[in-house]
Amino acid sequence: MRTLKTLADRSRLGVGPLTCQAMAAGLGMDVVPVRMEARVKQSARPAQRAKPLASILKVRNYGALDLRRRPLRSGERQSQRGEMLLPQRPTRPGRVPRLRMAIICSAVLVLQMLTISGAAEANAAEKHGSSCTALAKLSLPDTEITFAELVPSGDYKAPDGMVYPDLPEFCRVSATIAPSLKFEVWMPSTSWNQRLQGVGNGGFAGTISYQAMAPALAEGYATASTDTGHSASDSENAWISNPTQLEMWGRTSIHLMTLRTKEILAAHYGVGPKYSYFVGGSTGGRQGMIEAQDYPADYDGIVSKSPGMDYSHVMMAVLWTSQRIAESPSGVLREPERKLLNEAVLAACAGRDGTPGDPFLNDPRDCDFNIKRLQCRPGVTSGCLTAKQIATAERVYAPVTNQRTGEQLYPGFSYGSEAAWHFAAERPDLASYPQALFGRAVFNDPNWDWRTFDFDKDVASVEKKLAPKIDATSTDLAPFAARGGKLIMTQGWSDDYQAATLPIEYYNRVLQDTHGSDVRSSLRNVQKFYRLFMIPGGGHVTGGSGPNSFDALSAVRAWVERGTAPEKIVATKYVNDRPENGVSMTRPLCAYPRVARYDGSGSTSEASNFQCENDWGDFATDVAREQR
Repeated sequence: MRTLKTLADRSRLGVGPLTCQAMAAGLGMDVVPVRMEARVKQSARPAQRAKPLASILKVRNYGALDLRRRPLRSGERQSQRGEMLLPQRPTRPGRVPRLRMAIICSAVLVLQMLTISGAAEANAAEKHGSSCTALAKLSLPDTEITFAELVPSGDYKAPDGMVYPDLPEFCRVSATIAPSLKFEVWMPSTSWNQRLQGVGNGGFAGTISYQAMAPALAEGYATASTDTGHSASDSENAWISNPTQLEMWGRTSIHLMTLRTKEILAAHYGVGPKYSYFVGGSTGGRQGMIEAQDYPADYDGIVSKSPGMDYSHVMMAVLWTSQRIAESPSGVLREPERKLLNEAVLAACAGRDGTPGDPFLNDPRDCDFNIKRLQCRPGVTSGCLTAKQIATAERVYAPVTNQRTGEQLYPGFSYGSEAAWHFAAERPDLASYPQALFGRAVFNDPNWDWRTFDFDKDVASVEKKLAPKIDATSTDLAPFAARGGKLIMTQGWSDDYQAATLPIEYYNRVLQDTHGSDVRSSLRNVQKFYRLFMIPGGGHVTGGSGPNSFDALSAVRAWVERGTAPEKIVATKYVNDRPENGVSMTRPLCAYPRVARYDGSGSTSEASNFQCENDWGDFATDVAREQR
């Protein structure tokens, strides 16, 4: 340890590596020049030529090892080729022979190589990187650095007005990529873990995701976020009418941000990131899928949560339910009706996996519920649903369908998600999204009336004019997989914004496009780089009645860096979703097509009492549906 500390100190102080002579002097030994002979046997034998030191070290460049010849001493002689031979000395009985200087020098060289390499990485910012404020003068293609500042450690009030506590000292860089893509990079001043974490956005974005950058920074990551090329202050969403800004939001913003961020990291630290990860949910989940499909070299690992990857058809789904609410206001399902419906579904279907007390369905695909049982009988007005409310619920469960051809355009909501239907069955608030996107990008009319959308003739226009610009539904993940990329996708069964089964449908489309001798061999091939985790009772990205707090980033990081593929991820449900209130339950989230099954003993609130088992029956149904 003392030798290692000496090596590290000399490297840090710029003194230079430790020479073989210095090591010998420290150990009270002589330096043995270029050729030397080691003897380990106790019996005497004729002198032999020693192996060249280069063959011992397996290197050609001796670096700091000074092996210049010295005059021969008494008892030493040379071989015919001028190699120095050592005199034979008998070894004392019972005593281990001393190591020759060749071994000592070899050890010194190896230690120096390892120590100096580690020191170089740890101190790259000190030795090679630019100072934080100097980054303001950094020249990058099509990019203007607007400022670079050193932020002291402690509580930090970000531009979004939020205070993020206990952050380490970091270098904050703000930049703009022409014509309008703003992004920020936060780089820890010390203890950088040599990893980049890009973070995604939500909805129409328009802001930097400081709330995602702060925890990434606290964990040692350099982190970056973008506003995707426009400002949320644009209340009219005029940016959608700008082809460049629509393309940035739809496809290119994360890629452009990532390219420039890596260049900034290299300028600041002297080295780029060893590993790069992206984490995003909803729109951020779609951004992650765009990265995997279109820009596979950007990130080594991606976590895509509740991805809105089929965004154009998600917008159709919003109109599918919003039009129903607008047409039949008396058919809306307010919180009491939604609660009634959800409790009826749970009473009919919960516990089929042995956990009847769960306030959620472990696997809604196994539920067969007849909603007509809740319809009010004549003269009954409470504890039931009206015929119009039944029709609204049936509309939410049903897939979005072309009214003329019957073609399914987007799946419906799952059983067990009823409590989260505040937008689907009560308030058409989300209609502002398709109104802006379809109105400006498809119909070229900012005042377009979303109530007029036709689920036959207008579908083709959306799929032609908008879908290629914003959707992330390509199943070609081969380039991402080929370079070792790993993808974890998560989806809550009780998502309140989009259909929970869409990721399952996408997963099986990827599986069908992956070569294998049969379906299961294709599944094994896909699972080498892409795994889907369904969350019982999970909401949109987060929330929901089930266990919804888990660490997918650590799982994908272990997969990328250690080759440990995740079979399950343990999720926690906190009381009222607040960690300070304590744990309500833990459950394993299983890699599809596996599901968690209770093993029949112990508390159902503990993940250790559940096993992940393949659900081949539902898997076969899922695959067959996609084949049709």
